[in-house]
Amino acid sequence: MAYKKTVLKNGLRVISESVPAFRSVSVGLWVEIGSRHEAEQQAGISHFLEHMVFKGTRTRSARAIAVALESLGGTLNAFTAREQTCYYARMLGEHLPEAMDVLADILVNPKVSSADVDQERKVICEEIRDVEDAPSDFLHDLFCENLWLGHPIGRPIMGSVRTVNKITRKELVSHLRAHYTPENIIVAAAGNVDQDHLVRLVKKHCRFAGKNSAGELQQPPSNAPMRNCVQQRDLNQAHVCIGARAIPFLDKRRYALLVLNNLLGGGMSSRLFQTLREKRGLVYAIYSFHDFFKDTGIFGVYFGTDPHQTVQASDLVFEEFKKVKRRLVSSHLLHDVKNQTKGNFILGLESTSNRMHRLARQEMFSGAYIPVHRTMAAVDRVSARDILDFANEVFTPEGVSVAMIGAMGKRTLRNMDWGKLK
Repeated sequence: MAYKKTVLKNGLRVISESVPAFRSVSVGLWVEIGSRHEAEQQAGISHFLEHMVFKGTRTRSARAIAVALESLGGTLNAFTAREQTCYYARMLGEHLPEAMDVLADILVNPKVSSADVDQERKVICEEIRDVEDAPSDFLHDLFCENLWLGHPIGRPIMGSVRTVNKITRKELVSHLRAHYTPENIIVAAAGNVDQDHLVRLVKKHCRFAGKNSAGELQQPPSNAPMRNCVQQRDLNQAHVCIGARAIPFLDKRRYALLVLNNLLGGGMSSRLFQTLREKRGLVYAIYSFHDFFKDTGIFGVYFGTDPHQTVQASDLVFEEFKKVKRRLVSSHLLHDVKNQTKGNFILGLESTSNRMHRLARQEMFSGAYIPVHRTMAAVDRVSARDILDFANEVFTPEGVSVAMIGAMGKRTLRNMDWGKLK
Protein backbone atom coordinates (compact mmCIF):
# COMPACT_ATOMS: atom_id res chain seq x y z
CA MET A 1 0.00 0.00 0.00
CA ALA A 2 1.37 3.41 -0.96
CA TYR A 3 -0.04 6.83 -0.14
CA LYS A 4 0.86 9.75 -2.39
CA LYS A 5 -0.19 13.39 -2.57
CA THR A 6 0.27 15.95 -5.34
CA VAL A 7 -0.76 19.60 -5.18
CA LEU A 8 -1.26 21.11 -8.63
CA LYS A 9 -0.22 24.69 -9.46
CA ASN A 10 -3.84 25.84 -9.18
CA GLY A 11 -4.13 24.43 -5.67
CA LEU A 12 -6.17 21.31 -6.47
CA ARG A 13 -5.07 18.36 -4.33
CA VAL A 14 -4.71 14.83 -5.71
CA ILE A 15 -4.26 11.99 -3.22
CA SER A 16 -4.24 8.25 -3.66
CA GLU A 17 -3.62 5.00 -1.84
CA SER A 18 -2.48 2.22 -4.14
CA VAL A 19 -3.53 -1.31 -3.20
CA PRO A 20 -2.31 -3.51 -6.10
CA ALA A 21 -4.15 -6.59 -4.80
CA PHE A 22 -7.51 -4.94 -5.57
CA ARG A 23 -9.05 -5.08 -9.04
CA SER A 24 -11.30 -2.10 -8.37
CA VAL A 25 -10.67 1.58 -7.70
CA SER A 26 -12.85 4.16 -6.00
CA VAL A 27 -12.36 7.80 -6.90
CA GLY A 28 -14.08 10.86 -5.49
CA LEU A 29 -14.12 14.56 -6.24
CA TRP A 30 -14.62 16.25 -2.87
CA VAL A 31 -15.70 19.87 -2.65
CA GLU A 32 -15.20 21.54 0.73
CA ILE A 33 -18.63 23.12 0.82
CA GLY A 34 -21.65 21.78 2.66
CA SER A 35 -24.88 22.70 4.36
CA ARG A 36 -23.24 24.51 7.29
CA HIS A 37 -21.79 27.13 4.91
CA GLU A 38 -25.20 28.13 3.54
CA ALA A 39 -27.18 31.25 4.33
CA GLU A 40 -30.47 30.46 6.06
CA GLN A 41 -32.55 31.58 3.05
CA GLN A 42 -30.52 29.24 0.80
CA ALA A 43 -30.62 26.19 3.06
CA GLY A 44 -30.30 23.11 0.86
CA ILE A 45 -28.54 24.77 -2.07
CA SER A 46 -25.45 22.52 -1.89
CA HIS A 47 -27.66 19.42 -2.02
CA PHE A 48 -29.76 20.98 -4.81
CA LEU A 49 -26.62 21.57 -6.89
CA GLU A 50 -25.49 18.01 -6.25
CA HIS A 51 -28.68 16.85 -7.94
CA MET A 52 -28.41 19.31 -10.81
CA VAL A 53 -24.98 18.26 -12.10
CA PHE A 54 -26.40 14.83 -12.98
CA LYS A 55 -29.07 16.36 -15.22
CA GLY A 56 -26.73 16.83 -18.16
CA THR A 57 -23.65 18.63 -19.45
CA ARG A 58 -22.75 20.39 -22.69
CA THR A 59 -21.94 17.02 -24.29
CA ARG A 60 -23.83 14.43 -22.22
CA SER A 61 -27.50 13.93 -21.45
CA ALA A 62 -28.67 12.72 -18.05
CA ARG A 63 -29.06 9.23 -19.50
CA ALA A 64 -25.59 9.31 -21.05
CA ILE A 65 -24.15 10.16 -17.64
CA ALA A 66 -26.02 7.25 -16.05
CA VAL A 67 -24.97 4.79 -18.74
CA ALA A 68 -21.31 5.87 -18.96
CA LEU A 69 -20.07 3.83 -16.01
CA GLU A 70 -22.92 1.40 -15.47
CA SER A 71 -22.27 0.00 -18.95
CA LEU A 72 -18.78 -0.86 -17.68
CA GLY A 73 -20.02 -2.46 -14.48
CA GLY A 74 -19.19 0.60 -12.39
CA THR A 75 -21.26 2.94 -10.24
CA LEU A 76 -21.58 6.71 -10.01
CA ASN A 77 -23.14 8.61 -7.13
CA ALA A 78 -22.86 11.62 -4.82
CA PHE A 79 -23.78 12.91 -1.38
CA THR A 80 -23.91 16.20 0.45
CA ALA A 81 -22.80 16.50 4.07
CA ARG A 82 -22.53 19.33 6.54
CA GLU A 83 -18.98 20.30 5.57
CA GLN A 84 -18.43 18.79 2.11
CA THR A 85 -20.03 17.50 -1.07
CA CYS A 86 -18.66 14.36 -2.71
CA TYR A 87 -19.08 12.95 -6.22
CA TYR A 88 -17.67 9.46 -6.49
CA ALA A 89 -17.37 6.40 -8.70
CA ARG A 90 -16.24 2.80 -8.30
CA MET A 91 -15.11 0.68 -11.19
CA LEU A 92 -12.42 -1.71 -12.41
CA GLY A 93 -8.99 -0.10 -12.37
CA GLU A 94 -8.72 -0.08 -16.18
CA HIS A 95 -11.83 2.11 -16.41
CA LEU A 96 -10.46 4.95 -14.27
CA PRO A 97 -10.02 7.21 -17.35
CA GLU A 98 -13.73 6.91 -18.18
CA ALA A 99 -14.66 7.64 -14.57
CA MET A 100 -12.50 10.76 -14.38
CA ASP A 101 -13.91 11.98 -17.68
CA VAL A 102 -17.50 11.70 -16.44
CA LEU A 103 -16.88 13.03 -12.93
CA ALA A 104 -15.00 16.07 -14.21
CA ASP A 105 -17.55 16.71 -16.95
CA ILE A 106 -20.54 16.91 -14.61
CA LEU A 107 -18.73 19.36 -12.33
CA VAL A 108 -16.92 21.51 -14.90
CA ASN A 109 -19.61 21.60 -17.59
CA PRO A 110 -23.05 21.14 -15.99
CA LYS A 111 -25.91 22.47 -18.07
CA VAL A 112 -28.16 23.63 -15.17
CA SER A 113 -31.07 24.55 -17.44
CA SER A 114 -34.11 26.36 -16.08
CA ALA A 115 -36.38 23.47 -17.08
CA ASP A 116 -34.20 20.94 -15.27
CA VAL A 117 -34.05 23.15 -12.18
CA ASP A 118 -37.84 23.33 -12.01
CA GLN A 119 -38.19 19.57 -12.50
CA GLU A 120 -35.48 18.61 -9.99
CA ARG A 121 -36.90 21.02 -7.44
CA LYS A 122 -40.01 18.80 -7.31
CA VAL A 123 -37.87 15.69 -6.93
CA ILE A 124 -35.94 17.18 -3.99
CA CYS A 125 -39.15 18.29 -2.28
CA GLU A 126 -40.39 14.72 -2.54
CA GLU A 127 -37.09 13.51 -1.08
CA ILE A 128 -37.56 15.88 1.88
CA ARG A 129 -41.14 14.67 2.39
CA ASP A 130 -39.94 11.07 2.21
CA VAL A 131 -37.53 11.68 5.08
CA GLU A 132 -40.18 13.54 7.09
CA ASP A 133 -42.49 10.53 6.69
CA ALA A 134 -39.80 8.16 8.02
CA PRO A 135 -39.53 8.96 11.73
CA SER A 136 -36.35 6.97 12.33
CA ASP A 137 -34.64 9.08 9.62
CA PHE A 138 -36.24 12.43 10.40
CA LEU A 139 -35.38 12.00 14.07
CA HIS A 140 -31.67 12.43 13.32
CA ASP A 141 -32.34 15.84 11.74
CA LEU A 142 -34.37 16.79 14.79
CA PHE A 143 -31.58 15.60 17.08
CA CYS A 144 -28.95 17.70 15.30
CA GLU A 145 -31.21 20.73 15.46
CA ASN A 146 -31.54 20.12 19.23
CA LEU A 147 -27.77 20.10 19.68
CA TRP A 148 -27.09 23.29 17.72
CA LEU A 149 -30.31 25.25 17.85
CA GLY A 150 -30.28 28.13 15.36
CA HIS A 151 -26.80 27.29 14.04
CA PRO A 152 -26.30 26.24 10.38
CA ILE A 153 -24.60 22.99 11.39
CA GLY A 154 -27.86 21.90 13.02
CA ARG A 155 -30.04 22.49 9.97
CA PRO A 156 -31.20 19.60 7.73
CA ILE A 157 -28.72 19.07 4.89
CA MET A 158 -31.50 19.05 2.29
CA GLY A 159 -33.01 22.28 3.57
CA SER A 160 -36.78 22.57 3.70
CA VAL A 161 -39.53 22.56 1.10
CA ARG A 162 -39.86 26.30 1.70
CA THR A 163 -36.19 27.14 1.08
CA VAL A 164 -35.78 24.72 -1.84
CA ASN A 165 -38.79 26.25 -3.59
CA LYS A 166 -37.13 29.67 -3.43
CA ILE A 167 -33.69 28.69 -4.78
CA THR A 168 -33.23 29.98 -8.35
CA ARG A 169 -31.13 28.82 -11.27
CA LYS A 170 -29.01 31.96 -10.95
CA GLU A 171 -28.26 31.14 -7.31
CA LEU A 172 -27.28 27.58 -8.20
CA VAL A 173 -24.87 28.75 -10.90
CA SER A 174 -23.38 31.36 -8.55
CA HIS A 175 -22.92 28.69 -5.87
CA LEU A 176 -21.11 26.47 -8.37
CA ARG A 177 -18.79 29.24 -9.59
CA ALA A 178 -18.03 30.51 -6.11
CA HIS A 179 -17.20 27.21 -4.43
CA TYR A 180 -16.26 24.63 -7.08
CA THR A 181 -12.76 26.09 -7.40
CA PRO A 182 -9.38 24.29 -7.54
CA GLU A 183 -8.21 25.15 -4.02
CA ASN A 184 -11.53 23.90 -2.67
CA ILE A 185 -11.39 20.50 -4.38
CA ILE A 186 -9.71 17.21 -3.50
CA VAL A 187 -9.47 14.26 -5.88
CA ALA A 188 -9.03 11.09 -3.83
CA ALA A 189 -8.64 7.54 -5.12
CA ALA A 190 -7.95 4.16 -3.52
CA GLY A 191 -7.41 0.67 -4.87
CA ASN A 192 -5.97 -0.30 -8.23
CA VAL A 193 -4.58 3.16 -9.00
CA ASP A 194 -1.27 4.74 -9.94
CA GLN A 195 -0.71 8.30 -8.68
CA ASP A 196 1.13 9.54 -11.78
CA HIS A 197 -1.63 8.23 -14.02
CA LEU A 198 -4.28 9.79 -11.78
CA VAL A 199 -2.52 13.17 -11.83
CA ARG A 200 -2.37 13.11 -15.63
CA LEU A 201 -6.10 12.40 -15.79
CA VAL A 202 -6.86 15.20 -13.34
CA LYS A 203 -4.80 17.69 -15.32
CA LYS A 204 -6.57 16.63 -18.50
CA HIS A 205 -10.16 16.71 -17.26
CA CYS A 206 -10.43 18.77 -14.06
CA ARG A 207 -10.25 22.24 -15.53
CA PHE A 208 -11.87 24.13 -12.70
CA ALA A 209 -11.59 27.90 -12.76
CA GLY A 210 -11.75 30.72 -10.25
CA LYS A 211 -10.19 31.40 -6.88
CA ASN A 212 -11.08 29.80 -3.62
CA SER A 213 -14.30 31.16 -2.14
CA ALA A 214 -14.92 28.48 0.46
CA GLY A 215 -17.71 29.28 2.84
CA GLU A 216 -16.52 30.65 6.15
CA LEU A 217 -17.46 28.73 9.27
CA GLN A 218 -19.93 30.69 11.34
CA GLN A 219 -19.56 31.42 15.04
CA PRO A 220 -18.41 28.31 16.93
CA PRO A 221 -21.32 25.89 17.23
CA SER A 222 -20.49 25.50 20.92
CA ASN A 223 -22.08 28.94 21.39
CA ALA A 224 -25.42 27.71 20.04
CA PRO A 225 -28.15 26.88 22.58
CA MET A 226 -29.42 23.32 23.11
CA ARG A 227 -32.87 21.92 23.78
CA ASN A 228 -34.88 18.75 24.32
CA CYS A 229 -38.05 18.12 22.35
CA VAL A 230 -40.94 15.75 21.74
CA GLN A 231 -42.68 15.75 18.36
CA GLN A 232 -46.03 14.09 18.80
CA ARG A 233 -47.17 11.73 16.05
CA ASP A 234 -49.67 8.88 16.00
CA LEU A 235 -47.12 6.05 15.67
CA ASN A 236 -46.93 2.53 17.03
CA GLN A 237 -43.37 3.13 18.17
CA ALA A 238 -41.58 5.96 19.92
CA HIS A 239 -38.32 6.88 18.21
CA VAL A 240 -35.68 8.35 20.50
CA CYS A 241 -32.22 9.91 20.14
CA ILE A 242 -30.18 10.69 23.25
CA GLY A 243 -26.73 12.21 22.98
CA ALA A 244 -24.41 15.17 23.19
CA ARG A 245 -21.96 17.41 21.39
CA ALA A 246 -18.63 15.64 21.20
CA ILE A 247 -15.20 16.58 19.82
CA PRO A 248 -13.69 17.64 16.46
CA PHE A 249 -11.62 15.29 14.33
CA LEU A 250 -8.25 16.67 15.42
CA ASP A 251 -8.95 16.14 19.12
CA LYS A 252 -6.69 13.32 20.30
CA ARG A 253 -9.51 11.96 22.44
CA ARG A 254 -11.32 10.79 19.31
CA TYR A 255 -9.87 7.31 19.81
CA ALA A 256 -11.39 7.14 23.27
CA LEU A 257 -14.70 8.14 21.68
CA LEU A 258 -14.38 5.34 19.10
CA VAL A 259 -13.83 2.77 21.85
CA LEU A 260 -16.66 4.23 23.97
CA ASN A 261 -18.99 4.04 20.98
CA ASN A 262 -18.36 0.32 20.57
CA LEU A 263 -18.61 -0.28 24.30
CA LEU A 264 -22.04 1.35 24.57
CA GLY A 265 -23.76 0.60 21.28
CA GLY A 266 -21.48 -1.05 18.75
CA GLY A 267 -23.16 -4.38 18.10
CA MET A 268 -25.00 -7.20 19.85
CA SER A 269 -22.39 -7.49 22.61
CA SER A 270 -22.63 -3.81 23.52
CA ARG A 271 -23.97 -2.71 26.88
CA LEU A 272 -27.03 -0.96 25.49
CA PHE A 273 -28.05 -3.90 23.27
CA GLN A 274 -27.59 -6.40 26.07
CA THR A 275 -29.45 -4.31 28.63
CA LEU A 276 -32.39 -2.88 26.67
CA ARG A 277 -32.99 -5.68 24.18
CA GLU A 278 -31.63 -8.94 25.56
CA LYS A 279 -32.35 -8.47 29.28
CA ARG A 280 -35.39 -6.18 29.25
CA GLY A 281 -36.95 -6.79 25.82
CA LEU A 282 -37.79 -3.08 25.49
CA VAL A 283 -36.42 -2.46 22.00
CA TYR A 284 -35.77 -4.17 18.70
CA ALA A 285 -33.18 -1.73 17.36
CA ILE A 286 -30.67 0.19 19.46
CA TYR A 287 -27.25 1.52 18.54
CA SER A 288 -24.86 4.39 19.22
CA PHE A 289 -23.30 6.62 16.57
CA HIS A 290 -20.78 9.44 16.20
CA ASP A 291 -19.40 11.92 13.69
CA PHE A 292 -16.54 14.41 13.60
CA PHE A 293 -16.53 17.93 12.17
CA LYS A 294 -13.81 20.59 11.97
CA ASP A 295 -14.73 22.31 15.22
CA THR A 296 -17.18 19.99 16.97
CA GLY A 297 -18.62 16.49 16.86
CA ILE A 298 -21.61 14.39 17.79
CA PHE A 299 -22.32 11.27 19.84
CA GLY A 300 -25.75 9.74 20.11
CA VAL A 301 -27.86 6.71 20.88
CA TYR A 302 -30.95 5.71 18.88
CA PHE A 303 -33.69 3.27 19.85
CA GLY A 304 -37.33 2.55 19.10
CA THR A 305 -39.77 1.34 21.74
CA ASP A 306 -43.42 1.29 22.77
CA PRO A 307 -44.49 4.86 23.67
CA HIS A 308 -45.46 3.70 27.17
CA GLN A 309 -41.93 2.38 27.71
CA THR A 310 -40.10 5.52 26.61
CA VAL A 311 -39.23 6.76 30.08
CA GLN A 312 -38.08 3.33 31.25
CA ALA A 313 -35.90 2.80 28.18
CA SER A 314 -34.44 6.32 28.35
CA ASP A 315 -33.59 5.92 32.03
CA LEU A 316 -31.71 2.72 31.21
CA VAL A 317 -29.65 4.62 28.63
CA PHE A 318 -28.93 7.23 31.29
CA GLU A 319 -27.93 4.41 33.64
CA GLU A 320 -25.37 3.12 31.12
CA PHE A 321 -24.00 6.65 30.75
CA LYS A 322 -23.71 6.79 34.54
CA LYS A 323 -21.81 3.50 34.67
CA VAL A 324 -19.10 4.66 32.28
CA LYS A 325 -18.82 7.87 34.30
CA ARG A 326 -18.45 6.13 37.67
CA ARG A 327 -16.66 2.86 37.02
CA LEU A 328 -13.46 2.07 35.16
CA VAL A 329 -13.98 -0.50 32.42
CA SER A 330 -12.34 -3.80 33.36
CA SER A 331 -9.06 -4.62 31.63
CA HIS A 332 -10.61 -7.75 30.06
CA LEU A 333 -13.61 -5.88 28.65
CA LEU A 334 -11.45 -3.00 27.46
CA HIS A 335 -9.20 -5.45 25.63
CA ASP A 336 -12.21 -6.99 23.87
CA VAL A 337 -13.76 -3.64 22.91
CA LYS A 338 -10.47 -2.33 21.54
CA ASN A 339 -10.10 -5.52 19.48
CA GLN A 340 -13.62 -4.96 18.18
CA THR A 341 -12.77 -1.36 17.28
CA LYS A 342 -9.60 -2.37 15.44
CA GLY A 343 -11.27 -5.31 13.74
CA ASN A 344 -14.12 -3.16 12.43
CA PHE A 345 -11.58 -0.65 11.17
CA ILE A 346 -9.45 -3.23 9.33
CA LEU A 347 -12.47 -4.97 7.81
CA GLY A 348 -13.67 -1.60 6.56
CA LEU A 349 -10.38 -1.13 4.71
CA GLU A 350 -11.23 -4.09 2.49
CA SER A 351 -13.54 -1.67 0.68
CA THR A 352 -11.88 0.73 -1.77
CA SER A 353 -14.76 3.14 -1.16
CA ASN A 354 -14.05 3.24 2.58
CA ARG A 355 -10.36 3.77 1.92
CA MET A 356 -11.11 6.63 -0.45
CA HIS A 357 -13.44 8.28 2.08
CA ARG A 358 -10.81 7.92 4.80
CA LEU A 359 -8.15 9.56 2.61
CA ALA A 360 -10.34 12.52 1.75
CA ARG A 361 -11.57 13.16 5.29
CA GLN A 362 -8.03 13.06 6.67
CA GLU A 363 -6.91 15.57 4.04
CA MET A 364 -9.83 17.90 4.74
CA PHE A 365 -9.50 17.77 8.51
CA SER A 366 -5.74 17.59 8.98
CA GLY A 367 -4.01 18.03 5.62
CA ALA A 368 -2.10 14.82 6.30
CA TYR A 369 -2.34 11.06 5.97
CA ILE A 370 -2.60 8.89 9.07
CA PRO A 371 -1.11 5.43 8.40
CA VAL A 372 -3.11 2.42 9.48
CA HIS A 373 -0.52 1.31 12.03
CA ARG A 374 -0.70 4.70 13.76
CA THR A 375 -4.48 4.43 14.06
CA MET A 376 -4.19 0.94 15.50
CA ALA A 377 -1.54 2.07 17.98
CA ALA A 378 -3.71 5.02 19.05
CA VAL A 379 -6.61 2.67 19.79
CA ASP A 380 -4.29 0.41 21.78
CA ARG A 381 -3.23 3.38 23.91
CA VAL A 382 -6.80 4.15 25.04
CA SER A 383 -7.06 3.50 28.76
CA ALA A 384 -10.02 2.88 31.04
CA ARG A 385 -9.30 6.29 32.62
CA ASP A 386 -9.47 7.95 29.16
CA ILE A 387 -12.98 6.56 28.66
CA LEU A 388 -14.15 7.52 32.15
CA ASP A 389 -12.78 11.08 31.85
CA PHE A 390 -14.35 11.56 28.42
CA ALA A 391 -17.72 10.24 29.60
CA ASN A 392 -17.69 12.62 32.56
CA GLU A 393 -17.04 15.55 30.25
CA VAL A 394 -19.77 14.69 27.74
CA PHE A 395 -22.58 12.98 29.70
CA THR A 396 -23.84 15.80 31.92
CA PRO A 397 -27.42 16.99 32.63
CA GLU A 398 -26.78 20.25 30.78
CA GLY A 399 -24.83 18.60 27.95
CA VAL A 400 -27.16 15.73 27.00
CA SER A 401 -30.03 16.35 24.57
CA VAL A 402 -33.08 14.18 23.89
CA ALA A 403 -35.24 14.14 20.75
CA MET A 404 -38.39 12.01 20.52
CA ILE A 405 -41.03 11.32 17.90
CA GLY A 406 -44.17 9.37 18.72
CA ALA A 407 -47.43 9.13 20.62
CA MET A 408 -46.12 10.23 24.01
CA GLY A 409 -46.79 13.36 26.03
CA LYS A 410 -44.34 16.23 26.46
CA ARG A 411 -44.15 15.43 30.17
CA THR A 412 -42.19 12.33 29.14
CA LEU A 413 -39.07 14.49 29.26
CA ARG A 414 -39.87 15.68 32.79
CA ASN A 415 -40.46 12.12 33.97
CA MET A 416 -37.02 10.94 32.90
CA ASP A 417 -34.45 10.51 35.67
CA TRP A 418 -32.00 13.25 34.68
CA GLY A 419 -30.34 12.85 38.07
CA LYS A 420 -28.56 9.75 36.74
CA LEU A 421 -26.34 12.07 34.68
CA LYS A 422 -25.00 13.95 37.71
